[in-house]
Amino acid sequence: MTMQSTGTPQLKVITKLARAFEAKNPGVKIKVDPGTNNNENDIKVRLAGHNPPDIWATHGWSRDRYGNFLEPMQNRPWAKRLKPLGNDVYKTSDGKFYALPADIQVSGILYNETVLKNAGIDPKSITTWDAFKKACDTLKAAGQTPIITSPKDPGPNGSIADYILPGMYTESELKSLKEGQFNTKVYEKYATMVSDWRDSGYFNVDYTSATLDDIARLMAADKAGFFFRSNTNAQLIESYNPKVKLGMMPVPSTVGKPYFSTGEDMLTFGVSKTSKNKDAALKFIDFMAEPANLQQLVNVSMNNSALTGVKSALGQFQETYDYWMNDQKTKTVPLFDRTYLPGGMYNTLAKSTDGLITGQLNPQSAADQAKTSFDSLQTKK
Repeated sequence: MTMQSTGTPQLKVITKLARAFEAKNPGVKIKVDPGTNNNENDIKVRLAGHNPPDIWATHGWSRDRYGNFLEPMQNRPWAKRLKPLGNDVYKTSDGKFYALPADIQVSGILYNETVLKNAGIDPKSITTWDAFKKACDTLKAAGQTPIITSPKDPGPNGSIADYILPGMYTESELKSLKEGQFNTKVYEKYATMVSDWRDSGYFNVDYTSATLDDIARLMAADKAGFFFRSNTNAQLIESYNPKVKLGMMPVPSTVGKPYFSTGEDMLTFGVSKTSKNKDAALKFIDFMAEPANLQQLVNVSMNNSALTGVKSALGQFQETYDYWMNDQKTKTVPLFDRTYLPGGMYNTLAKSTDGLITGQLNPQSAADQAKTSFDSLQTKK
């Protein structure tokens, strides 16, 4: 079970590798299921029914949610090739990990280089939220849309919260959060900032009706500045304008220096420890891990490769990635919801942010909603 929709470049490569594996292993057949918007719920249902797929895309949860259900991978022949950047994302404290990652998501704020340059904005200078707000004011004055997002999928709004929240919490507040204590005052800081952005007119004016395609077209047409999404989402933008110039920048923080969020992305696959086809499934995982095969997956990810021996495929993001990660040594933090929140909170973050953008929620009510969800899910956890 993949998380890749029908027709996507990623699903095409996975299917191609499955057919190549079958050709080398007569008698083995691999059914490649496209992903859906309910993919994670589908997996949960399958697990609850003791009927998991042989292999599934873990999308950020191979260790913390699915570890008890997956075959350990630390002794596979390719395991020593896992880059240190992935240690905090994939590994337990004793070095175990449970999936083959093709790429590592390093996410911040995606921007349109042409739009910012024409407005006289240097993205390298945006290291504080005050500087970000000033840039948004400049873009709006120039007739551009400062920030694009859409309510039609939880991804964009969820990412706004997921990327910004790590920079709102002190170390002690993060520790309390991990211990099950949700501080509404911290969340209110985030909610207040989003509300201010709404009042300032920073979001696309067609927000309530805008689809993912609509906002991608806006960015592709050089009519928008910032997008809080991973680099993989640039593929849709580039499909509408192959010549669009995009870059990536870290997220400002209220408690420290700017940072990127790192996490396990959609091209990460684990094998059920109860699979009746475990040997064949693990053999296919090893096949995908071969450098030439893994390179094909990384090439359609627009991310850094997770294993050595495979080149990153950041495309036009390579230059800004190298500047921030290699030259500036920008710190990375694990994706917020996967590290500090109980499973299911991402949808709450998305709904909360949507309510703030539409004005249906104020900062306090958004924080109260998030706490209610946190307490409920924490109990179920």
